[in-house]
Amino acid sequence: MNIVIVDGSITARAQWQALLARERQIHVVGEAGCERSAIEVIARAQPDVVLMDLALQPGSGLRVLRAIRQLGVGARVIVMTHSYYEEMRRACAEHGISGFFDKGRQTDEALAMLRGWRAPLPVDEDERQAAVDGLDLQSRVHVAFDELADLACDISGGAMAAVGLVDGDQLRLIGTSGLHLRLMPRARGLCTHVMHHGSLQEVPDTWHDQRFLDHPLVQGAPYVRFYASVPLSLSTGEVVGSLCVMDRLPRRLRDRQRESLTTLARCAVNELEACRREPRHSQQAISAAMTL
Repeated sequence: MNIVIVDGSITARAQWQALLARERQIHVVGEAGCERSAIEVIARAQPDVVLMDLALQPGSGLRVLRAIRQLGVGARVIVMTHSYYEEMRRACAEHGISGFFDKGRQTDEALAMLRGWRAPLPVDEDERQAAVDGLDLQSRVHVAFDELADLACDISGGAMAAVGLVDGDQLRLIGTSGLHLRLMPRARGLCTHVMHHGSLQEVPDTWHDQRFLDHPLVQGAPYVRFYASVPLSLSTGEVVGSLCVMDRLPRRLRDRQRESLTTLARCAVNELEACRREPRHSQQAISAAMTL
């Protein structure tokens, strides 16, 4: 999860840097101390979260909130302020903030909210990552996976689709349709929050789902309103990613569409299985047999 810290106090920014350095999956990618630099840093870094005070020069953090939303930045925003009163909270809420906390007393509550947005790690994460590491995708073009994503769009009627692999702290989109992304932080991927549920997961309207209503990909580009994904589970059981479809309008899949997307996910798994590196002992056995 990438975070930008915005606070007029150098000391406060350093304190947040120290606190967040202890948190797994959380990375500070920028900081700013005034309105202008805040807007520039946020627009450039496109973070998952902005942690900001409202007391900024020359005016107010409200102008930063207004500006970044006009620029299409969908980052979640946590406001930390000494101006902790209802009128100010409502003014911030108009710009889609996710949290509003008293700067002097509610640091722990803000940290708890941040931790809740991290992508959950499965109990078999080490084995799952080893399976991803065992996929030799570097030498393979994305054509086959792009074609599967195109088919997913055709089947679902959605505007976007992707075949994604969860690799360390990153989500690698090895196949896309209607998207220009190939890499994003793990915590930003919608699939990382649902891919371990075991079957197709469908979110008819992200605006009415507490997990996603303030998500960066919902509040900002590509403005996802509908989302459905099928986990990609290898023959050895590891869930390495998902095949997903998205749209900018709410909708529901028909039963036949769900069945077809599940079939496409199996095709994606077959492609991944073909990319698996041979275990070292198997390679040695083949080499020995060839010398006989």
